[in-house]
Amino acid sequence: MNRKTLIAFALIAVVLILTPWYMDLVSPVQKTTAVREINSNKSQNKPLSSAPVETKTVVRSSSLSSVETQSFVVSNGLYTATISNKNGGSFSKFVFEKYSKHDSSNVNIIDHYNSNNLLLDFVSLDGDKVSLDDNWDVVGSYYNVDATSKQKSVTFKTVYNDFVIKKRLTFYPNTYKIGLDVIFDQPDRFISRAQYRLVWPGGLPPTEKNLKDDYTHFQGYAYLGDELLDPSAKADSPNEEKQMGNTRWTATKTKYFIAAIIPEDVGVGAVVSGRVDGKRPVFTTELRQSTSNSGRFDIYIGPLEYKRIKNLGVDLEKTMSLGWAPIRPLGRLVTWSLSKMYAMIPNYGVVVIIFAILVKILLNPLTKRSFQSNRKMQDIQPKVKKLKEKYKNDSQKFSRAQMALFKEEGVNPMGGCLPMLLQMPILISFFTVFRSTIEFRGAPFFGWITDLSAPDTLFTVAGFPINILPFLMGITMFLQQKLMATPGSGGQQKMMMYFMNVFFLFLFYTFPSGLNLYYSVFNILSIVQQKYLTPAPTKKQAAVRRKPPKKK
Repeated sequence: MNRKTLIAFALIAVVLILTPWYMDLVSPVQKTTAVREINSNKSQNKPLSSAPVETKTVVRSSSLSSVETQSFVVSNGLYTATISNKNGGSFSKFVFEKYSKHDSSNVNIIDHYNSNNLLLDFVSLDGDKVSLDDNWDVVGSYYNVDATSKQKSVTFKTVYNDFVIKKRLTFYPNTYKIGLDVIFDQPDRFISRAQYRLVWPGGLPPTEKNLKDDYTHFQGYAYLGDELLDPSAKADSPNEEKQMGNTRWTATKTKYFIAAIIPEDVGVGAVVSGRVDGKRPVFTTELRQSTSNSGRFDIYIGPLEYKRIKNLGVDLEKTMSLGWAPIRPLGRLVTWSLSKMYAMIPNYGVVVIIFAILVKILLNPLTKRSFQSNRKMQDIQPKVKKLKEKYKNDSQKFSRAQMALFKEEGVNPMGGCLPMLLQMPILISFFTVFRSTIEFRGAPFFGWITDLSAPDTLFTVAGFPINILPFLMGITMFLQQKLMATPGSGGQQKMMMYFMNVFFLFLFYTFPSGLNLYYSVFNILSIVQQKYLTPAPTKKQAAVRRKPPKKK
């Protein structure tokens, strides 16, 4: 294997090492404290001098505080949720029918951290912070709310200083979007600065077996104009960021799920705060809204499916972990291609194999040139060796003479590694796709490979997982490198080859099995192509290869 090929493998390794680091950097858990307030003028996000100044906090008890707690079960085919009259409609359970956890129970994204969700509060004319967190009255009679065939609504009512406040939740069939209407009676009579807030506290709970990996994706957001407000979670105290301006939504997410509040009329500001409780990042979002606006919202509580998120039309897909900006279009293309193929072949493992074959076919012209370039490099090695002996005391003259030789022989020193370098964006895209795209969460292949988004652990020995596909990837990579090796390669080059194989084995060991499957199949195809589909060397070339190196 020549030096340029080794460089190509080294570059691939560096990029793959940095990719998980970058993905983990998206939502880091840090140990410092900071509070930052931002005023943005971008996209008409003008600072509002009239923003409420909260000098006192008063947890309010309304005239309806004696109302008994009431709960209803809501289902629409995609989820089954329990909604309470606390806060005027907060979810105590939200269970997805389609998604399960590693213990086979269905995913529920409500726990004690965020059960006080969809909280409505404001600052009174007296300067007190009023939180409507008691039990509201239920308008009408409800038992189970069945929204599987047509939309259903539940309305709640409370009273503050003789003024009526209503919240109406509307559930639709076969969608994760929920309608919310907030209705005030004469808000200018009791709400300061004509502003109120919708609060989602506590973020979302973890849903994956690998908690450490899941936590790296936890984040709270506010989207103002075209800027994301996304503070990191701090260990010592909440890290809070505020921004006034046209707020299109607030959201909090995990690796695969999100809860977003999307106003019909843009909000007037937002607050996002993050803290660390134990090892869990906990985010709270507050959407500030004007009482002069419609008071209509869409609440999206559901999976981070790119198509669903994109169809909301509010740029909520900006919260998705799609990798480096230059790679994101390719990542979306890979996701789209795999999903289209999956519609015809309902097994993502088979789809990955077919995709690898298609990529190999597309890269075949470049791969052929690579093999030819590698063969030419092998053929001129005796001449290169002579130049080394001739200019052994002058490296500059040797470099010039070597480049002249390459030009004379028509050899491109980078030709052998070009296909591998072109593979880097695809490998990074596959890593991102299988690591953080919900379509591949829990996607099985066959046998022990039950989740292409996770390592293919066959069994464990003393707590250490035995993953098979990384070994297959390493073996096929080694065989491919042996076929590309330059005859008479020195011991240093061979040691480098062995080192790269061991290094890649450890690098890929904890990567998603879908990525290892793709890379293994691609290596096997390259071996077949090089050994059986590439024209055999000429007699002269074969003689050069058989000629043993001179002993020193």
